[in-house]
Amino acid sequence: MRYTLFALALGLALAPVMASADPSPGSGGPSPELRAKFDQLRADAKTNSLKALSADHQSKIQAIVGGFNAGSVTPTDAIAQIDAILTPDESKAILDQSQKLRDARKALRPADAGPPPERANADKPKADATPDAGRILLSFLASPEKLREAMRAMHEQKPQ
Repeated sequence: MRYTLFALALGLALAPVMASADPSPGSGGPSPELRAKFDQLRADAKTNSLKALSADHQSKIQAIVGGFNAGSVTPTDAIAQIDAILTPDESKAILDQSQKLRDARKALRPADAGPPPERANADKPKADATPDAGRILLSFLASPEKLREAMRAMHEQKPQ
């Protein structure tokens, strides 16, 4: 009973503080308007990346991504296969689109928003942080759910 009264008193004391708390977009991610702009930038980068590919390469890469989405191709194999198909000019165009996307996203972020969620651990070294056209295309074209599954599986396999 004493704990119940304590919890009730604490709840009543903190109610005004909690009610005045600003549910700012920084704490829960970008605002819906900013999220829509990010999504449009990504869609434009995807479209422009695909435009840089020959029709033959587009169909081959779509088949690889289809295999990844079906679970018959691992992310590492999909990236390697895509990289093997791309010409140097196609790879450069994709890397340029990716850089353009990163720059545009950075320009849209409010100055006080802090690092984007994907860069929150930027101080930790990454084993393979070099931009890769195959990885970029896979991230643009693959099912978001399958990408999340693959990332989760990769993290579970890493030694802690």
